[in-house]
Amino acid sequence: MSDIPVDELAVINKVARRLLPLVTACYLGAYIDRQNIAFAKLQMMIDLHVSETVFASGASLFFIGYMIFEIPSNLLLHKFGASRWIARIGISWGIITILLAFTSSPLMFYILRFLLGAAEAGLYPGIIYYLSLWFPAQHRVRMMGYFTLASSVGNMLSGPICGWLLSKHGFASLAGWQIIFLVTGIFPIILAILVFFFLPERPENQNFLNNIEKKWLIDTLASEKEKVLQNDSQNTNALSVIFDIRVIKLAICFMLISIASYGLSYWLPSLVNEFGVGYTENGFLNAIPYFLATLALIFLGPVST
Repeated sequence: MSDIPVDELAVINKVARRLLPLVTACYLGAYIDRQNIAFAKLQMMIDLHVSETVFASGASLFFIGYMIFEIPSNLLLHKFGASRWIARIGISWGIITILLAFTSSPLMFYILRFLLGAAEAGLYPGIIYYLSLWFPAQHRVRMMGYFTLASSVGNMLSGPICGWLLSKHGFASLAGWQIIFLVTGIFPIILAILVFFFLPERPENQNFLNNIEKKWLIDTLASEKEKVLQNDSQNTNALSVIFDIRVIKLAICFMLISIASYGLSYWLPSLVNEFGVGYTENGFLNAIPYFLATLALIFLGPVST
């Protein structure tokens, strides 16, 4: 490691200011994309003459596609680089979201929802891996706190945005649910372009740190990696990690949390709609629990430290 004194916190904050806005915007966009179907449902089911069962099946197919392609997606991210692969994710998920605006049958709905999950697969773990290439271990929890906050903020913003878009029913001869998919599909494509051109791959090939700061960061990360390899007495591979009992237990816990959270978020707009409120009011009412969750994360989580 460099023997020249370096202001560690200043370097970390400089890296955070350069990287976090883009990757956090991607994750925020992913959660807006996951919520749009809940508001589109309020008009979409009537226009397409589909049942709650069809909607539930289509909504769930997103996660089937995501689960199947998550590991391959992250392996390819490692091969092609974060900026290229995250950009690919954004463009493909944006295009498929736009295509959802032209859904004309349950079968088309099923196929596009499955493809949407496959397209978006690997975004979250891929970004986590990417952050590990830039932030030493002792700073990762704080950076993860900032990044993960985007999930709550995304859910919070999704309600007012989608509710307002739904109220624009008839604009340009489009249904409100079609406008939701068109607008929320354009957003990740714009993000993908920004990521491709402005998200640096690794500390070695960037120019926003001076030579001393860059050397300190590279040496620190290399030293941590060497210690991990020395302490790892087992010769692990992808399959051994998947079948590790600790991974299985955590996966079950996360599965149960996801069932509860998405069951609520996908049907909450429908429940609020029964109060007789307008689409825009529905969106703001849906934002309240996520607004409170965001405040809790800010004041009680790692982002407050």
